[in-house]
Amino acid sequence: MVVFDSSVLVPLFDLRVKGELRLRLDGLVAELKKTRTKILIPTPALTEFMAKADKARDEYHQRLTQSAHFKIEPFGLRAAMECALLLGEKSHGTKRNEGATWAKVKFDWQIAATAKVAGARTIYSDDADLVRLARRLNLQAFRLNDLPLPDAARQTDWVRDNTPPQDEG
Repeated sequence: MVVFDSSVLVPLFDLRVKGELRLRLDGLVAELKKTRTKILIPTPALTEFMAKADKARDEYHQRLTQSAHFKIEPFGLRAAMECALLLGEKSHGTKRNEGATWAKVKFDWQIAATAKVAGARTIYSDDADLVRLARRLNLQAFRLNDLPLPDAARQTDWVRDNTPPQDEG
């Protein structure tokens, strides 16, 4: 089981996203489908995603809840207890974390705690703070640029890299 946060869900569902990012996202989803890996969405991440969905909110909700590939995971009692333990271990100094607001920090911890109690091993996020936190909790974490390009997209473009084509003759 893997976790997607809102910073992955937004470009995944945004059909205007093109190029390498679209290829990376589509490649990731294809690989997860092939291996029958469930994509977990913690409710705090779902909240952030749906807040940005605007008029597409109902459509996205329907797609997420009717797909066998996605699982919405509530921030329930076990996750709340895990989050409280993790936050209790955190230094009691400042309520800021490298410029992030305390509210944002707590949201990240809720996502990570939900992932941990659900048994997820990997978090996909483009949020550097959440990636750092996941790794600190011994979860694998990948940002969007970490995703590999699918093999079909790896062909060299000689126009962009200034490598002339080889002459066949």
